[in-house]
Amino acid sequence: MLLTWIARREFIERLRDGRLYWAGGLVAVLLLTALAVGWSHQREARAEQQAAQAMDYRDWLHQDRRHPHDAAHQGMHAFKPEAALAMIDAGINPFIGSTVWLQAHRQSEVKFNAAQDATGLQRFGNLSVGWILQVLGPLLVIVLGFNAFAGEREQGILRQTLSLGVPPLRLLGGKALALAASLAVLLVPAALIAAVAVAVGAGEGERLDALLRLGAWALGYAVYLGIFVFLVLGVSAASSTSRMAITVLLALWIGQAVMAPRVMSELSRAWFPSPTRLVFNQALGDELKAVSNQVWQKNFGTTERWGRDVPLSKWGIALRLDDQASYPVYDRHYGRLWDTWERQQQVQEWSGLLMPILAIRSFSMGMAGTDFAHHRSFTTAAELHRRHIQDLMSEDLVAHATRWATATSPTRLRPICGPPCRRSTTTRRTRAGRCGTRRAAWRCCVSACCWPPRSLPSPPCASARSEETT
Repeated sequence: MLLTWIARREFIERLRDGRLYWAGGLVAVLLLTALAVGWSHQREARAEQQAAQAMDYRDWLHQDRRHPHDAAHQGMHAFKPEAALAMIDAGINPFIGSTVWLQAHRQSEVKFNAAQDATGLQRFGNLSVGWILQVLGPLLVIVLGFNAFAGEREQGILRQTLSLGVPPLRLLGGKALALAASLAVLLVPAALIAAVAVAVGAGEGERLDALLRLGAWALGYAVYLGIFVFLVLGVSAASSTSRMAITVLLALWIGQAVMAPRVMSELSRAWFPSPTRLVFNQALGDELKAVSNQVWQKNFGTTERWGRDVPLSKWGIALRLDDQASYPVYDRHYGRLWDTWERQQQVQEWSGLLMPILAIRSFSMGMAGTDFAHHRSFTTAAELHRRHIQDLMSEDLVAHATRWATATSPTRLRPICGPPCRRSTTTRRTRAGRCGTRRAAWRCCVSACCWPPRSLPSPPCASARSEETT
């Protein structure tokens, strides 16, 4: 009964001095604005992805009859699906891209991130519900509760209250309950609106999962703000004046909201450094070349790509062996890179024991499905699909190797799945004259349709590409 009376008195006092109306109202407006922006962005992103996916798949199905290797080089694009809770916390999505090209012979990175088109203001963070609660939520708690004890001490009310026999813990509980009620008045309606938006925006099969995630997400933020409620009340109780209390609290807020994320990010990179793009690509290319040389030497007795020592009927097998030998190389290099990034993330997560904003940031992105773990799952699935496409094309080359090998002239190079070549007859005759043999002319024609994978040497007469006629 006493706890309820204290909480009601504190709540009414905040209504009278206007802090709850002005500070709370501003945060509420920002929350609703961020939710509307997130909703609009999600609808636009999904519409663009659906249109691009349909167009890309239509181009894949309606391409001309062609060499299967040439079709594999056209490739397809995989678009990262937009999570239902991305409207309230975009996480790392604006910085990592959403589209990956499933090309032949090479694992591609996810590209086309929204940060490339953003201004320098994005360094301060994206306007999202999650960012507002992480950064401005603690500031709102400070504004509402910095003088909960210090103000009464200055006025002499605290000593009178304690002299009446009110237990200090009961007084602390009442003030905490009043502060929590002030936050609930602002945040609960916003949470209900967010639940409706998520339910409407989620797909038919993901609606229940999205709402459960939203419930866990809201519970996590309730704990986060609850930590600051008791932190603010503790600092206020330990301060002699309200000015001292708000100075200390603002210093703590600046340290954990502005400085801590940057400092811990730099420390995590120093403890677990990740390679630069140049170093990564060079190491990857060197190992791919070494492994490819081993495969060619073991199976064909030579390291010369597409030379006279390899029969035409074996070219499909060579492509298949080359690709399958490269899969473990990509897994090792990208796996090490991703493991390094996850270790950096773990350093920041564990530092959340001292700086709550780092802990709630990781938790929020995880519940929203916009953290690195979800991104890694998407890129892994896209790479497996790319390898499946590549293996299908190689199997077709192997299955029809005899027909390719028995072609007697460049004009008869008609694979089971397509026409002879995209180049003109004049070009093929020119190349045949330069190469001197039908076999070399065949290689030149195929090289025009099927570019050699990775950084391997070009087929014979590849220099004629720059001089070919139409």
